[in-house]
Amino acid sequence: MQEVKSVYEQQNRKLSEFMDFVKRYFPYVEKLMPTIKFLRETLNFGDAVIRKLCTFKDVSIRGELYSCEFNQHFKADGAVCSLKQNTEGKIDLNIDGVSHASWFRRKKNEFREVLGMPTKKQNRGIKL
Repeated sequence: MQEVKSVYEQQNRKLSEFMDFVKRYFPYVEKLMPTIKFLRETLNFGDAVIRKLCTFKDVSIRGELYSCEFNQHFKADGAVCSLKQNTEGKIDLNIDGVSHASWFRRKKNEFREVLGMPTKKQNRGIKL
């Protein structure tokens, strides 16, 4: 039992040292983790695409992307995806030069227009 505990503590110490090393020399990795989880679990991006995005290079995407907000898939034919750091320091996915949320809203409006439904306009002004 003592031997198992000793091996566990040694491996835990090595892992902790490795994590400290990564955080020290690659501080953006920790910021990337939530974005990677979103790309993998929500948008179902493959590892090759995620790896390329994590090098902060543009990636062209073909197929369908799923929006949790609208519970709908939207076609992406040659959409250019990239990771950008926002003003708060968070790393977000951009599609065709805009945030993924804005891209999905635009696609939803295009879908509604094709169906002949009015698009919802957001009132951002203040009425006096």
